[in-house]
Amino acid sequence: MILQIVTFIIVMLGWTLYKVRMFLKKNQPVTAGLYGCLMGICTILGSLLAAHIDIPSTTTPLNLLFQPIGKLILNR
Repeated sequence: MILQIVTFIIVMLGWTLYKVRMFLKKNQPVTAGLYGCLMGICTILGSLLAAHIDIPSTTTPLNLLFQPIGKLILNR
């Protein structure tokens, strides 16, 4: 299990570095930074999922935020 997670992290890190360098060669630093951040988040979440760790859902805070707005719209 640990070997699979470490291999996943190494592969994702290598791929991310390769793509970031390609974006920097094309003179796209903002794209490189955004891509690096998103791949970092994906790597962390992927390794947690591979370790069978439950990740809390993001729908609960969004539901609390948008539910009153939806009720307000439906009441009109």
